[in-house]
Amino acid sequence: MKKMLSKLIRKKFFIVSTTIAIIAVIMVSSGLSSCKGLGDASTLLDTFEVTRGDIIQTITTSGYVESIEKNDYSITVSGEVLHALSKDDVFSKGDVLIEVDNSRQELLIAQSEENLNLAKDSLALAKISYQQALDYNHVALQLADINTKLSEQSVQNTLTALEDANEYVTLVEEGVLSTDLQISQASSQSHSAEGVYYQTLINQSSTYWSNLSSMQSAASQVKIAAKNINQTETQLKLSEISLELARLEIDNNMIYAPYDGIVISSSYKEGQYASPGINAISIISSDFVIRADINEIDVINLEIGQDVDIRLDAYYETNFKGKIIKISQIPTNIGGVVSFEFLVKPEIKNAPKLLYGLSASLDIITSGVENVLYVPIQSVFEEDGKTYVDVVADDGNIEKREIDTGTFNYDFIEIKSGLSEGDNILISPVHYNPTGSLGFEIN
Repeated sequence: MKKMLSKLIRKKFFIVSTTIAIIAVIMVSSGLSSCKGLGDASTLLDTFEVTRGDIIQTITTSGYVESIEKNDYSITVSGEVLHALSKDDVFSKGDVLIEVDNSRQELLIAQSEENLNLAKDSLALAKISYQQALDYNHVALQLADINTKLSEQSVQNTLTALEDANEYVTLVEEGVLSTDLQISQASSQSHSAEGVYYQTLINQSSTYWSNLSSMQSAASQVKIAAKNINQTETQLKLSEISLELARLEIDNNMIYAPYDGIVISSSYKEGQYASPGINAISIISSDFVIRADINEIDVINLEIGQDVDIRLDAYYETNFKGKIIKISQIPTNIGGVVSFEFLVKPEIKNAPKLLYGLSASLDIITSGVENVLYVPIQSVFEEDGKTYVDVVADDGNIEKREIDTGTFNYDFIEIKSGLSEGDNILISPVHYNPTGSLGFEIN
């Protein structure tokens, strides 16, 4: 604040006037020392009567009308453009901005639906095969069990026959049976029973391995069928995903307006072929704001919700109100000048018609004081670290008077002490220069 005040209060510099210099020589010869006597010549200089009122500190800057929202859209499918808005077209929320032919997507959807049906059929067949494998495995286990029991029974029977034959031989050897025929029959039966017994043991072993092979084959079929189910279920999921993607793509052939607004650029016309990746249409919302920049010295005096007086160059005599809705936290630096962007929301009910890009002037009240003495800022000057004004006495003499100042703006400054209401001061202070000539400061 002190730095700004120093810039506004003019340092004394002097332009010598021949007429004023002559008057100065006359005053010097009269021996005046504490006052500068101008007599009737004081009426040639602008004066100001110290008065009481309000001093309002304001920040003034410029900006332009801009939309609060802007969107750029590109399409993700290829095809003929069936409908497209043009630059300057006005639209409402939900309107179609651009539409591309979706025949290809409809075919892809049909293809995906058929693939999905095939996947469902494959899964059904896999489940049937799995059930068949389970049934076959069950039958194989049952047959293996029966064959095992039959084989064990056959071995037991042959073992019994062998034991009977051996008992018969024992009887012969003990003389119970002694005829040659009986001896021959006993020996023959023993050998025959022994051969049959060995044969049943071989058959039992064969049955065991045959049963084992059947059970292993059945178990393998069950595993294969289970894996087929898993594969077909995965294929089914992939088919469902492909169908959903195809259905999503069909919606991408149309772009809908997210708000009421205006088209600022459009790349396509009806009948043209559109390709993905190219900016198809750009739109702005009809909800307008004022975008402006403010220097780094003044930005600290801005707050969200602060009132702003707005005047558009197109409607220069019409003032309306607005409020600050956003202050950027990121500065811009152009040529060493640091500034911050902020947005002002106009009060539409009192505002003229807003058009995108119109220039605007903004006045922002940052602070102020009421019912204080004030003088023009250009009437105040500094010398040797003190602040002064030139007071015009009733007799026309000029007195350099030290003052204490307070709040100021670009036009007026508060006087805390040194002046009274009704005092007349020079707007352009005068003084004696070192050579004795009388000079005055000009704006």
